[in-house]
Amino acid sequence: MARKSEFGGSWWAKRWIAVLESFGWSNRLQRGRSYARYGNVLEVVVAPGEVRAKVRGSRPRPYKVTIRVKPLDDAEWQRVTSALAKQAVFAARLLAGEMPENIEEAFAQSKVGLFPASSRDIITTCSCPDWANPCKHVAAVYYVLGQEFDRDPFLLFLLRGRSRDELVTALREKRVPVACPGADGPSRSRADAAAAQPGGAAARGRRRRSDGGGRSGAEHEDDGQAALQALYASAQAFWSGNARRFEAVPISVKGPAVSGAILRRLGKLGIGGTGREAIGTDFTAVLADYYDTVSREALALAYGNGYDHSGDEGRP
Repeated sequence: MARKSEFGGSWWAKRWIAVLESFGWSNRLQRGRSYARYGNVLEVVVAPGEVRAKVRGSRPRPYKVTIRVKPLDDAEWQRVTSALAKQAVFAARLLAGEMPENIEEAFAQSKVGLFPASSRDIITTCSCPDWANPCKHVAAVYYVLGQEFDRDPFLLFLLRGRSRDELVTALREKRVPVACPGADGPSRSRADAAAAQPGGAAARGRRRRSDGGGRSGAEHEDDGQAALQALYASAQAFWSGNARRFEAVPISVKGPAVSGAILRRLGKLGIGGTGREAIGTDFTAVLADYYDTVSREALALAYGNGYDHSGDEGRP
C-alpha cells in the first residue's frame, strides 16, 4: 500500500486526504491510491470550482474525470479575506506562498469551510463504465490533487473560487497602510490613522482614561502611542527629546514569522549564463541560509544565550 506521504507531505495536503477518507470511501480510495502511485493519472488541471483530469485505465483511450467543488461566492470571500487580513501572520505566510496551520479558524469565523464538509459538496463524473462514486479513476485524481496542493497551496484556494493573484490582491488591499497624518515616520493602518485624528477614538479613549484613578495597561499603551507620535513629528524631536518618554513604547525582538519571505516572493533567481535556473536556485538557498544566520545572531545579541528557539521549530 502506498504511504500517505507520497501524496503530499504538507499539513494541508494531508488534511485534504483525511477529509476524503472521512466520507467512508476507504475501499474505493485504496484502489485509486494504487492508480495514482503507478502514474495512471496523466493530466490534472485545476480551475475555479473544478478539476479536470485524464486517467489511464484498461482501455486505450484515457478516461476523462471531472471533479466539481462548489466555490465560495463573492460575499463569502469578502468575509474570509477580511478575517485573514486581520491576522498579520496569516497575510505574511500567504504572501510568502505558505499555508498557515490555523487558517481554517479564519474560514470558520466566516461561516464557511476551506475543505469540503461532506461528500455532498463534491460532484464527480468519469467516462469509465463504473457507476460507483468515487470510481478508482476519480479516487486516483483525489490523491494526485494532494500532491498538487502540496506543490502549490494556492490551488486549494483556486478550487474554492479564488486564484493566487486575486487572493493576494485582496489581502494587500485590506492591509494597505496610510501615512501617519503630519508625520514622515512609519505608516499605520487606516483605522489607526483615523483613530489618531483630533477627536478620534484614540483621543477620546485617552481623555476618558485620564479621568480615572489608577494606571492601566491600556494607559501605558496610549503613552507609547503618544510617544511615537512625538517621535514621528520631526527629526529634532527625536534627537533632542527626553529619552525616558519612550520607555513606555513596547518593543519585541523576535524572528520573522516567515523565514526568507522576500526570497519566496521573488521566486527563482536567474543568475549566470548556462544553467540559469539551477544557479539561481542554489544562490537563493545560500541567501536563505544567510538570512537565517543573521536572524539567529541578532536574537543572540539581543537576548544572549537565553533566547528560546522552540517557537522557531518547524519554520522553513
